[in-house]
Amino acid sequence: MGDQWGLGLQFIIVTIIMVATTNTCLGARNINSTVACFEHERLALLKFKHSVRDDYGMLSSWVGNDCCRWERVMCDGATGNVESLHLRGDFGSYLLSKKMGTSLRELRHIKYLDLSGNSFQGNRIPGFIGSLKQLSYLNLSNACFSGIIPHNIGNLSNLKNLDLGSSPRYCYDRLSVHDTTWISSLSLLEHLDLSYMNLTGLKVLDVVLYMAPSVKVLSLSYCGLLIDDGGLLRNLSTTLSNIKHLDLSRNICTGKIPHFFQNMTSLQFLDLSFVPLGAASNFANSLSMIPSLLELHLSYCDLKETHLSHIRHNLTTLSNIQNLDLSNNELTVLIAESLRKLKMLQVLDLSYNYLNGSIPEISEKIKNVTIVRSIL
Repeated sequence: MGDQWGLGLQFIIVTIIMVATTNTCLGARNINSTVACFEHERLALLKFKHSVRDDYGMLSSWVGNDCCRWERVMCDGATGNVESLHLRGDFGSYLLSKKMGTSLRELRHIKYLDLSGNSFQGNRIPGFIGSLKQLSYLNLSNACFSGIIPHNIGNLSNLKNLDLGSSPRYCYDRLSVHDTTWISSLSLLEHLDLSYMNLTGLKVLDVVLYMAPSVKVLSLSYCGLLIDDGGLLRNLSTTLSNIKHLDLSRNICTGKIPHFFQNMTSLQFLDLSFVPLGAASNFANSLSMIPSLLELHLSYCDLKETHLSHIRHNLTTLSNIQNLDLSNNELTVLIAESLRKLKMLQVLDLSYNYLNGSIPEISEKIKNVTIVRSIL
């Protein structure tokens, strides 16, 4: 009996020790996970808060001594340094500022900065952003900056995502680039959006893109680019062989489309909407150069049935295409026999054309094809 009591007492003692040890370890982890932010970073964030109008209370939680507990702020759990600021303005909620100031310069360890969707009312992008050398993500899209992009953004050698794109729907002013050699310093860059930027003064865009071979997503919509044999993009095929997503919509085409697709073996998404391809005599042949495409947008391209008759054969080379947008053209005839061969097709948009009668059956061997149409 005594032995049993002794064994029981030993078991209780061991259990108490294990519980105590476990609680001690958990307490240590909790301490590490709640490291308070540095005072100079807290003051920098408060200074930024006081420099903007926050009519919608986006920064209302920015009170108290620990900025790591504030909404839209993320800190490194081990060091307490601010490493992410998620300040995207959306759904009618945004920050308004006539002068951004330099307070965020103190966030030396920040890796993620999103100021998109706010209104900086035509001010220039502050040059101090180029000193935040740990940044891997920078999003200033639709933030209504204007003027020339500071060249020292090229100092952000860790940058993988750079979004400076905008839309006239949100911002009247445009950013501009006269010299883009700074892009060549961003060797890790994978996502680049320069939409609605004034690129008409560029002379060496091909050279710059050649020096940024890691880019996989490129948006150059509404940039005033001339997409033809004599344009800035004539050698694009030799520069971006790894690209998967290319948006060239709302640009200009006056002659032949250059053969810049021929080496884009990874290209899966192409948007040429609002590019007047009807003026391009070799448009049909260009389609045969991109068999890897999964999604192709040709809305508002001034295409007519004469163009479709020429691309009848070439369209069949897009054997992997899943989404095809031919909306808002002047089509009156549908090339059903070619579309039937697109066996991976899932969405076909024919809306706002002038097709007579019913659309022929094109999905005998294709399941779940969605045909969008509104004017027949």
